[in-house]
Amino acid sequence: TVRSVLRTLLVPEEVLCGHRGRFIAHWRRRTHVVRVVYEYEADLVVVLTVYNPLAKRYFCGGGRYEDQILA
Repeated sequence: TVRSVLRTLLVPEEVLCGHRGRFIAHWRRRTHVVRVVYEYEADLVVVLTVYNPLAKRYFCGGGRYEDQILA
């Protein structure tokens, strides 16, 4: 939902570096994780994709922040 994407971007459990200067924000939901891949164009956040895979495959444990939209 739009709400879970916004929550993932604004209050993520962890944010990892992706390829080509992109970031991946994570928020766990039971056995899955909401993954939001985003980048910056000037000062704007541009969401590239959102998907919901199994958490055990991608979630690193939380507390790691390579980027934060809200400082």
